[in-house]
Amino acid sequence: MYELGGIKIEITKYRSLEVSQTFFNELEKKLTNVSDSLEGYYKTFNNCREQGLMLTIYEPTTDNELLIWACECRNSDNIMVITADRSCSDTNDMFNDIAWKSAKYFKYNEYDKAVNYTFNIIKKQFNKHFLEEYNSKFQMHKCLSDLQHIQADASNLEYEDYHDLATFEDVDKLYFCDLIILDGKMGLRYSKYTDQYRDELDNLIFEEWEPDLTSDVTLMLGMQSKLRDFIEKEIEYDIDVGIGI
Repeated sequence: MYELGGIKIEITKYRSLEVSQTFFNELEKKLTNVSDSLEGYYKTFNNCREQGLMLTIYEPTTDNELLIWACECRNSDNIMVITADRSCSDTNDMFNDIAWKSAKYFKYNEYDKAVNYTFNIIKKQFNKHFLEEYNSKFQMHKCLSDLQHIQADASNLEYEDYHDLATFEDVDKLYFCDLIILDGKMGLRYSKYTDQYRDELDNLIFEEWEPDLTSDVTLMLGMQSKLRDFIEKEIEYDIDVGIGI
């Protein structure tokens, strides 16, 4: 068991299949912003015509599932990619004729185009599992288990005991929030850099908040959402003040 860009992968078979391996290795790099609540596993396929790896991606709590086959085309050295649902797969995890007719082909060295095509399909089908892509930074200053213990004992702790626990920053807007303990309560301290060089900052406000510490991803998503809401309110306030309301 290992992780494919946040997706838990179980390999049941694995052979040296260069085209498939290269394709899925590149796909892994594109999947670094996917939630760990999305899972998947690899299998190999061989129908005496094509052979390669097949990846199944699925949501554990629903029947949402996507099958991806990638291999070298039998009649050329092109990359062949097939995406379909379970109805287009037989008991041997092989794609059927309907799926085969929908295959997409890319030149032998155009892995980037093949991967981008597949990534867009995955993102469209599992959109809620993808973290929003924008210029941001996230850093945990304590491991997840430490944060869970600190959260459980927050009423007996002070900021001086642990200082910043985690930080999420919107790089472009210069706002950031720190997960801290203040007066025995866990929450977010919102701040803003006063210039683009980040030499000085203003601490703006503290908001009590109980984060979801199921995983580092759920923590990051929670802090991202809270900071986004805070920034939107700040922008609305500045507009209202500016027009004299």
